[in-house]
Amino acid sequence: MLKTWIKHPTLRGIIYFFPFQLLLLHLQRNQGLLLFWLLVAGYITHSIGADYGMPYLFLYPEYMGGVTIASYAIIGFAWGGFVMAFNISSFIINSHRFPFLATLSRPFMKYSLNNFIIPALFTIIYIYHIVYFLRFSEFYAWTSIYFLCGSFLGGMILFILISLGYFLSFNRDYISVFGMHPEMHEVDGTRKKRIKKVKIGIVEKINLKNIKDREKYAEEWIVETYLRNPFSIRRTRSSEHYERAKLMQIFKKNHINAAIFEIFVIVSLIILGLFREIPFFKIPAGASILLFITMLLMLAGAIHFVMRRWSTVFFIGLFLLINFLSRYPQFHITNYAYGLDYSNPVIYKPTDIQQELNKSRTFETDRMYHFSILNNWKKKVQKRTGKKPKIVIINCSGGGLKSALWTFYSIQQTDKALHGELLKHTFLITGSSGGMIGASFIRELYLLKQLRLIDDLYHDSLAMKIASDLLNPITTSIALNDFFIRLQSFSEGSYRYPKDRGYAFERQLNENTDYLMDKRLSDYAPYEEKAMIPLMIFSPAIINDGKRLIISPLPMSFMSYNAPINGSINKPILENIEFIRLFKQNKAQNLKFTTAIRMNATFPYILPTVSLPSKPSMEIMDAGLRDNYGTRTAITYLFHVKDWINQHTSGVILIRTHDSRQPEYNPQYIRTYADNLLSPLGGLLNNISKIHLQENDQLIQFASAWLNVPIHVFDYKLAEIITGKEISMSLHLTTKEKIQIMEAFQHPSIQDNIRTMETLLK
Repeated sequence: MLKTWIKHPTLRGIIYFFPFQLLLLHLQRNQGLLLFWLLVAGYITHSIGADYGMPYLFLYPEYMGGVTIASYAIIGFAWGGFVMAFNISSFIINSHRFPFLATLSRPFMKYSLNNFIIPALFTIIYIYHIVYFLRFSEFYAWTSIYFLCGSFLGGMILFILISLGYFLSFNRDYISVFGMHPEMHEVDGTRKKRIKKVKIGIVEKINLKNIKDREKYAEEWIVETYLRNPFSIRRTRSSEHYERAKLMQIFKKNHINAAIFEIFVIVSLIILGLFREIPFFKIPAGASILLFITMLLMLAGAIHFVMRRWSTVFFIGLFLLINFLSRYPQFHITNYAYGLDYSNPVIYKPTDIQQELNKSRTFETDRMYHFSILNNWKKKVQKRTGKKPKIVIINCSGGGLKSALWTFYSIQQTDKALHGELLKHTFLITGSSGGMIGASFIRELYLLKQLRLIDDLYHDSLAMKIASDLLNPITTSIALNDFFIRLQSFSEGSYRYPKDRGYAFERQLNENTDYLMDKRLSDYAPYEEKAMIPLMIFSPAIINDGKRLIISPLPMSFMSYNAPINGSINKPILENIEFIRLFKQNKAQNLKFTTAIRMNATFPYILPTVSLPSKPSMEIMDAGLRDNYGTRTAITYLFHVKDWINQHTSGVILIRTHDSRQPEYNPQYIRTYADNLLSPLGGLLNNISKIHLQENDQLIQFASAWLNVPIHVFDYKLAEIITGKEISMSLHLTTKEKIQIMEAFQHPSIQDNIRTMETLLK
């Protein structure tokens, strides 16, 4: 009964419906192709890259300085390319499993039409998340959302029509290849010599005999019905009586057309990379990423078709080969510090550096030099009352544009509330990545205000400049340039450097801030020396040995150690490396200030590690690796000038702008077997910034023991003010997130800080 029911033509037509069979085929045989869909879906649904703001590139694309119908049409066009790449790769890999296709007119178009389930499903998911994001994160009206989604669909349909037009123009079916209708074939089952061998890929040959003496090819899938067009379903004609070698020849012709189309897409990607700085070619970063993934999808499909069962071995071997070649200089991609001379690298050997420092005895000289700077600062802030002033030190944590905006806005508005007394009393600013981006900009504006080049230091538009997007140009460079040979370069003074995502970051940062920080490190030296502006110390980590690089235009060899040279420690340990002293012959003072910012903010994967001109090459990474809040650097500086601080100030005001919550004990925390297996250190790595915060509290307690004046700590804790979903540490902020950050300044805890500081500074 059951067998009879299953054999019913209607039921078989449903079970063996071509779209359903293709879906099952992909799930069973083509998991590699599905991984590309899952990767893109992960970006769109905030499952992958949310901490770096990757979803914004797909949900809120920017083009020509704005988010418009054009930007959504472009990313829709790229999405259409991704859909067609999936169809092309799937057709190349799987078409031989469905010989009936070769008997149809326009076989590729029929295949693409029936392969709609997966693309349609993910397109619906994509549009849903666009609508949700625009409505609830950017507060768009429904009418605008309809237009933007319509332009997205229009762009997608346009690419699909163009690609189908290409395949229609170069259509290869039975009639065009053999000049006759498939029903007019010749069959002679008695001629054994007509047995054919058709090569599928480079490692697999299939024996295909004529109808009367061949068995069905084991790779074939049963198909009873298929979509002839979007509105009609037809039953498949039997292909058992066709000479199979001829059918495979038709597929081979279509594969050639598909390969030509793939080459066209790859060439287009390279051209976009070469002209990416021309505004018209600055397509949204999400579109660039989709094009790059499209290229990988096509290459993966082609390699899988050629290598067949050996494709996994091929990919593993290719990875091992690339990894092996990357050891050699000619295959190693170097990211440069702009402004430095790389022609004469210095020898980086910490023991020799330590011996040289001990011999030169520059510590006391540099300390006395900084005492003179402190005296200049005191003259600036000293009131007629004769009372000793409070010295202000600002520490700012990393965290992308979130920390950049929070640090900038907190300092700006606090200074406004204190009538300019905050920046006037601030002597030193330290920190990492995003926080130092915001602090650098407010310091630059403070300098311009003193030089009478600007009038208003507190306008809200200035905060919007530092909150402007940095992620799009970086990811565009990654997708269109960094994974290819870097053909383009630029001049910086007397030197030339290749363009990469580090260059894209600095260029965009300068554009966002009106090129106000487009200066050399040395340009700030005279202003810091006169104490017109706060000292700023960058302290990125050295990957080679875990030490920190101290970057400042002023000499400060004493920062190399955490203990006094003339103290009780006989053999002090070199803990930091002074940048301007080690790279003096490489024009260290010529370093671009934006490069110093970038070296201090090398977010993993987003920005590349910087290689400095040394042997072995000194690799530089984000300061957050060692000192996410800058407190270690600030306390080290205070330690070496504590005699002056004790004598000439009435206390230290330490302001910490950060977005980390104080660690909380979780009594319900239980580690699973998978946690122990996949992440032995568990939450320790995830809470590294909280670990730094606890260490900083301990450092401040130690400092209170050797300072004779009080330390007043004021925390600007963004994460504890904003409730709900945590803002990612991305280089892109949504309108909602910008509003949340600036409104957080009005929180009672921040206002209490300001009132207390006002009393202390008086």
